[in-house]
Amino acid sequence: MKVIFSPSARDYVRREASYLMARNRAAADRFNHDLNQFVKTLTHFPSMGQEATDLPFRGARRFILGHYLTHYEIGAAAIVILTIRHGRERPSDLPLDEDDDFEAP
Repeated sequence: MKVIFSPSARDYVRREASYLMARNRAAADRFNHDLNQFVKTLTHFPSMGQEATDLPFRGARRFILGHYLTHYEIGAAAIVILTIRHGRERPSDLPLDEDDDFEAP
């Protein structure tokens, strides 16, 4: 089955690869290698990720690729990688707390 990247996932891969290449070539090579291996494996085992029940739409799956979280959906004609982010990055849809003191209410 064909694997394609959403525009936002493609942009993230470009930014992350560029960021890593500027700071640590070995990390950039590892990121590219791991991502290529993930895509190859995903073509043969599309259901390998767990169902992402916390997302606002059904059918998405999550796979942890080293330090990165990937979300994808299996379509009739292709697998679409929806998002990729480093595990230390805040998900884009989560609002920041207005006061950063982390006190209990």
